[in-house]
Amino acid sequence: MTEPTQSGPYPGQPAPPPRPTAPAPGWSAPPPHQGGPYPYATTPPAGYGRPPAPPGDPAAASDRASGALLILGALLSIGGSFATLDKSVQYLGEGEKGEPVYENVAKAWSYSSWEVGGRATEVTQFSGVPLLLGGLLAIAAGVLLLTGRSRRLPLGPALGVAGAVLLLGTTLTVLTDAFNDTQWDEGGRTTTFGPGFYLLTVASLLALGATVTTVLAGRRPAGAFPAPTPSGFQTAQPPQAPQP
Repeated sequence: MTEPTQSGPYPGQPAPPPRPTAPAPGWSAPPPHQGGPYPYATTPPAGYGRPPAPPGDPAAASDRASGALLILGALLSIGGSFATLDKSVQYLGEGEKGEPVYENVAKAWSYSSWEVGGRATEVTQFSGVPLLLGGLLAIAAGVLLLTGRSRRLPLGPALGVAGAVLLLGTTLTVLTDAFNDTQWDEGGRTTTFGPGFYLLTVASLLALGATVTTVLAGRRPAGAFPAPTPSGFQTAQPPQAPQP
């Protein structure tokens, strides 16, 4: 007499679990049922088995920051070139209590003088030319950096560095010339800075920040940010039959 291998009145090997058959060609699979066996199980939730999103590129974020700094600094430098840099007044007597004798107003594009009992004279200056050219180049470089096109062009990174350095150099040069006017403040002469001086000061600080970020981004090695390798989609596994 054969000893039964599973519980129940019937001897012999246990019957294998039923496996669903694939639908015939031309026929669509039946709709999934909640709790049904594979392949009729419910679809995985959103995000299940999907490759992780690639991390943000630090180089691209640095380029966008440099572009924003360049554009803002260029606009301030161009606007500051048309505003008053400094104003010098010579007083008759001690300090500002005396009567003004003459007055000088310095701008990046002009230098005007006025005397008591005389007429004002104005001389054209060309300090605004490098400010204008540096600002336009900085705007062009900033647009390339902000839109991410600087990495696609052969000279894109070099243009970003050149625009930042040129903007920094032109603003510092004009600021130095305006600051040198204070060395003559003696004997009743006083010099005060105008709005153009402060606009160029902020523009130079922004240009300095853009210079640092563009140089550091250009010195990063190419392999510092490897591209992530997405993993394949995971497929749902059929439920295992319980062991007797």
